[in-house]
Amino acid sequence: MDSRAVRTFRVFVVVTAVVAIALGVVAVAWPRPTLVLVAVLFGVYLVVAGALRVFAAVRGHGTAPVWRWTSGVVGVLVGLAGLLCLVDPAVPLVVYAVLAGLGFVIEGIVAVVGAFAGHPGSSRVPSTVSGVLSVLGGIAVLVAPGLALAVFTVLAGIALIVVGAAALLLLPPRAAARR
Repeated sequence: MDSRAVRTFRVFVVVTAVVAIALGVVAVAWPRPTLVLVAVLFGVYLVVAGALRVFAAVRGHGTAPVWRWTSGVVGVLVGLAGLLCLVDPAVPLVVYAVLAGLGFVIEGIVAVVGAFAGHPGSSRVPSTVSGVLSVLGGIAVLVAPGLALAVFTVLAGIALIVVGAAALLLLPPRAAARR
């Protein structure tokens, strides 16, 4: 690799690492506003995606009418979902948390049943412990979805800080880039 490519790569790594660390600090310091921002950005995306789908349906001359109608209806529904996100950003976040909590509970039940049914390739004790912890975690998420989302955001922020710092620490020294 030539030295110019190496320098470009180093700049890319440094910039992305610094951005990851900055976003991580923001997520750790302000988890709830960070979640609301993500929900608002998701809402804007859905509104734009829905509008583009409706536009494509209206302008889709030469395509089958069933496709145009389907695309238009889906576009309106997607756009309305986006508006719901923008009106109350907490709604999609709570729905996500509830779905995740239900997923944990179902997965835990399946793991416990699998442990006692003798699922091939699994050990009874670890599967039972994993299943019970999954059910308990799912119940905790269902009982306090807002807190669960805040904890998730803080943990994700910590992960961003660690990954960004690791990228900077593992970056080869500049002298190695000149060779």
